[in-house]
Amino acid sequence: MSQSFENLLDDATFGLITRFSQDPVTTTLGGFSRVTNYLFDALRGPDAELLQQRPVGEVADLLNEAIPGLDINQQEEPGFEVITRIDLGVRPTVRRREPVGAEEWNTNMDPEGRMRNISHLKQTIFKGGLCHVLRKEGWKFLLGYFPWESTQEERSRLTRRKTDEYFRMKLQWKSVSEEQEKHNSMFRDHRSLIEKDVNRTDRTNTFYEGPDNPGLILLHDVLMTYCMYDFDLGYVQGMSDLLSPILYVMENEVDAFWCFVSFMDQMHQNFEEQMQGMKTQLIQLSTLLRLLDLSFWNYLGAQDSGHLYFCFRWLLIRFKRELSFPDVLRLWEVMWTGLPCQNFHLLVCCAILDSEKHQIMEEQYGFNEILKVCVLTFGVYVYLGCVIYVIACKDALVPFKSFNILP
Repeated sequence: MSQSFENLLDDATFGLITRFSQDPVTTTLGGFSRVTNYLFDALRGPDAELLQQRPVGEVADLLNEAIPGLDINQQEEPGFEVITRIDLGVRPTVRRREPVGAEEWNTNMDPEGRMRNISHLKQTIFKGGLCHVLRKEGWKFLLGYFPWESTQEERSRLTRRKTDEYFRMKLQWKSVSEEQEKHNSMFRDHRSLIEKDVNRTDRTNTFYEGPDNPGLILLHDVLMTYCMYDFDLGYVQGMSDLLSPILYVMENEVDAFWCFVSFMDQMHQNFEEQMQGMKTQLIQLSTLLRLLDLSFWNYLGAQDSGHLYFCFRWLLIRFKRELSFPDVLRLWEVMWTGLPCQNFHLLVCCAILDSEKHQIMEEQYGFNEILKVCVLTFGVYVYLGCVIYVIACKDALVPFKSFNILP
């Protein structure tokens, strides 16, 4: 994490980035030309083989007719057929439904405590979230700490076992003497960084505000215990932002720890030294934005913003510092449903960029102005806007969710 943004992509082993830097046009168009192969498969029928033998221009016309809203430009670069735009059409009016309440939650549970109609339940959570009193229980399922098919008795046994395991790990770092710590620089560094970050994490939230707040102590202890759980990663700046909302909801260090472990399983690559996860996501986001809005993608590239570094923090800690605390809770539980895809957060990024696009292009913002509007001037409106946008365009993206080039 100590690497600068300028060095983010300086990794000779990261083949795609290397090829992109050496020949961006061929690399990008080559990737997008593979989409055409998928479209041939999508149109596969009695004349599928003959289709590939027909003139390029005729094939492009056929594909445009087969999938409305798709523009294919076979002349943009010789040797490539490039999907240049998806026309999402007029976005329908979409309203969020009411959050899932206790009564609705309980009707989806059998007498032994197993969750039923899991797919439908996830859909309702995606469309409306959970009421706050349900989050303490619901997040354990969404994050995978509790299996959806488990009974109440099985969850009770799991909780007892995980409680014992947590306090064994906590005792490990609590038992380290000052003399031992003097000879363990990694342990010292982790503890020092955790103490610094804890003291500046969500201090305006009542759960963490004020000196000697019990919430801060729990935040510190859970992060220190995680260092014992994952020696290789330890603690990296930003992880406190991921734990804070979970601890706030759980109000219990054991439950918060194991939910955090599950969340970190998803986010682990974001914090690894080589930052492979961040590199991959930035490339995926660029690919998706190019497909959704070529003109805006080209504009950002012309303003030296094509690498989308200003989206770095959005991806790193899942919009934690861009949205209000209540909106973070709602957006995260929506993302944890896994709907409409595992990379929903990339669609959220596109929705945010779409909400700022007209201001950026009409005012002819350059690099500094783009960075400011996308990092410093976020409002609460973004959450509702991005979710509504993504739901509205979700159906338009269905034909493309199997593309190899797309995330």
